[in-house]
Amino acid sequence: MNHLLTAVVFLPIVGAIVIVLTKVVRNNNEKVIAIAIGASFLTFLGALGLVVLFDSHHHGMQLVTSLEWVPILHIYYKVGVDGISLCLVVLTAFLGALAIYFSQDYRKHLKYFLSLILLLESGTMGVFVAMDSILFYVFWELMLIPAYFLIGIWGEGNKVYATTKFVIYTLVGSLLMLVGLIWVTMIHFDVTHTLTFDIPTLLQTQIPVDIQLYLFAFFFLAFAVKLPIFPFHSWLPHAYISCPIPVLILITGAMSKAGAYGLIRFCLPLFPETIAKWGMWIATAAVGGIVYGAWIAVTQRDLKALVAYASISHLGFIALGIFALNGQGIEGSVLQMINHGIIASALFIIIGILEKRLRTRNLDQIRGMKTQMPMLYGIFMLIALAALGLPGLNGFVGEFLILMGVWESHLLNGMAGLFVLGAGLAIVFASVYMLFMFQGTMQEPLEKKYDDVKDLNPKELGLLIPACILVVAIGLYPKPVIDRISPAVDHVLHMEKKFIPSGADAGGGH
Repeated sequence: MNHLLTAVVFLPIVGAIVIVLTKVVRNNNEKVIAIAIGASFLTFLGALGLVVLFDSHHHGMQLVTSLEWVPILHIYYKVGVDGISLCLVVLTAFLGALAIYFSQDYRKHLKYFLSLILLLESGTMGVFVAMDSILFYVFWELMLIPAYFLIGIWGEGNKVYATTKFVIYTLVGSLLMLVGLIWVTMIHFDVTHTLTFDIPTLLQTQIPVDIQLYLFAFFFLAFAVKLPIFPFHSWLPHAYISCPIPVLILITGAMSKAGAYGLIRFCLPLFPETIAKWGMWIATAAVGGIVYGAWIAVTQRDLKALVAYASISHLGFIALGIFALNGQGIEGSVLQMINHGIIASALFIIIGILEKRLRTRNLDQIRGMKTQMPMLYGIFMLIALAALGLPGLNGFVGEFLILMGVWESHLLNGMAGLFVLGAGLAIVFASVYMLFMFQGTMQEPLEKKYDDVKDLNPKELGLLIPACILVVAIGLYPKPVIDRISPAVDHVLHMEKKFIPSGADAGGGH
């Protein structure tokens, strides 16, 4: 059963290849759509199978598959999951199925559109399961390639500028990360005289303090851009506004979490001394992003832009929790990765439905949809309340754990009160922009030009109901998720160093 994880990662790629090879006659895309839905649905079922097989009491990597890839360089195809990566794999598979299902109305070169979405899904999941650093880098780059074409070809507005900025930011960060990965490997080789790219082994190497800052900068920039952390965020609004909604579901819901995952997987265990010195500044930048994103979201009239800036704010919460550097903060961050993926994706689907019906997503031109779309009204209200952090819904649980972690953080001691106050201010802003968006589109008197607008059809309900169920289920009972995350987080925070360079002080972890 160990090969189930490999099947989950590569099923989307297989589906993409089959789709590309499928002949489409007279723009008849039914066969292509069926293949794409089948591949994404099987991937999601496989991800649920991983949950069944996973031992929630074990902190290490499970369901491991290891095969020689480039033997002469000791590079392996090696994959596995712990509690953190398991949750992100399931999230990616879920969002991939939603993205494919929502793509059926895209008729322009649909077979290539669907195949690239499947490729993006596979690359994102590969990042979360890779246990070899070169394999990790390959999957990291595999995320970039389909995203580039999906935004550049099927995007809207100033898509050339958005795509160029997205690629430049991401590619520079990726190259710096590659240098860092090779450098860490060479440090391990100097200590052990053994060449390996195995990530769990490399993480047990103590990095000399005098070069930690340089190595940390290489890794941090790559992950900070992908998340993104303020002030490395400027590519995000342009890319999100230009991006097709199905692609946004994966990019905001899953791909952005690769940056946070990299911070937890690499930066925390490899660079404890540097994080102890610079963590306060990074947390300050994260709080700045939380407040900035929320404040700018309040001023937006384009619904897509509003949710894009809101995402900057919510992703800042995730970064803040990571650099609280304690169990509560990091568990809250991982849980919030899942919550943000569900909430933001649902919001973008709702915006896509409104734009399809009304031919606009300008807040000033949408009024009174409560009368014409009562089912959407109820769902939109639930998702909006989750986004602003209402207790009992999933958005509250993650934010509460993060703020508790910040308040009790030894690293942030002295500034914790200000950080919690800044994050609390952003929650107030979130209440403003979410209710402003909801009331503006739903509550105002209906305009006559929208008298013939229809409510959600069964396909659209099928897209939004699972998100609603998860919003309530995680909000009321997050324990099953936290139970799987907690052992892996504890392991990251207390990782012992087995490989210590001569002359370095012995010591383990944090």
